Amino acid sequence: MKKLVKDLELWEVDFLVAKAEGLEVITYGINPVMVQYKKPGITGWEEYSPTTNPSQAWPIIERELISVIYIDYYTKWMAESEKCSGFGETSLEAAMRCYIASKFGDEVDMDNLINK
Repeated sequence: MKKLVKDLELWEVDFLVAKAEGLEVITYGINPVMVQYKKPGITGWEEYSPTTNPSQAWPIIERELISVIYIDYYTKWMAESEKCSGFGETSLEAAMRCYIASKFGDEVDMDNLINK
């Protein structure tokens, strides 16, 4: 099923950010999204929610040079870079929607991405 990035639920945004980052996702369709992490001698699973967790979102925002500003007349926050733009209720949500659009376009095929 194809969905516009602006219409994605937050768990879908988190899921797609994880996919774009090349992380192995073990849960989808529910919140929280769980991803595999690998550290020296340790493999485990952790919650992945860059739409609400600044420590997961800010490295992406800085690396991708995404600017975030508060705008009161739309959905509160807007994020943009040379490659994308996105809106959201929070700065992190707007930035992650922008990031997804830069990687997958303004419309994503959720079924195709879930099955990869």
